Amino acid sequence: MKSDRFQKKRRAFRRLRDTVHADSELRAEVEAALSEVLRLYPTNLRENRFVVGGVVEVILVAAFCAAGVPATDVGPAEKRVDIELRGGGSFSVKGHFGGSGDIRVINVLGESAAAAWTDPTLFIISGIGIGYADPDLVSAEYSEMVKRQRDAVVIRASRIKRWLRSNTDWVIGCIVPERSPPNENSRLASREIAQAILDSTPRLRWALEHAK
Repeated sequence: MKSDRFQKKRRAFRRLRDTVHADSELRAEVEAALSEVLRLYPTNLRENRFVVGGVVEVILVAAFCAAGVPATDVGPAEKRVDIELRGGGSFSVKGHFGGSGDIRVINVLGESAAAAWTDPTLFIISGIGIGYADPDLVSAEYSEMVKRQRDAVVIRASRIKRWLRSNTDWVIGCIVPERSPPNENSRLASREIAQAILDSTPRLRWALEHAK
């Protein structure tokens, strides 16, 4: 039945929520991990958004496992979902770390014209925490919350924030910081990888270091 299709995922989220709320050490580690990745790889730098997204998925997989819900990071291999539960079920993961823009849930290019938000989703949102929502849960506001654009299906950030603030049973109350402007300690993943590769190619490294 339609009303039952998300029950397993909702139970898994509630177990994660209850464990994080009850375990101050686990909660502190989740907060520290989220804070560190956003500090090192500010999402104001566009390419870092993909890096942060991937790291956040791994952090959440680790949190599920710590809460006794075995999970696997499948984001690199799957098109629509990022976390798969060992006992069945999966989640998409979406982050929003500042601003009022829309949250992309599906890139439509190559998809059917009927593409729609269908996956239970974990929203990591600054100022709110880690929230859960699925299409059935938000059904009363679905038409206002979800919007089809030319190349994407999006969820309006202001609408999902409002819904989560009004439905705190579906929120893990933890600190998710706002994105901060880049500074001298900020990193770009591509440059770190390039440096590691150039360390094994001395002529290229020397040429780059001594370029006029």
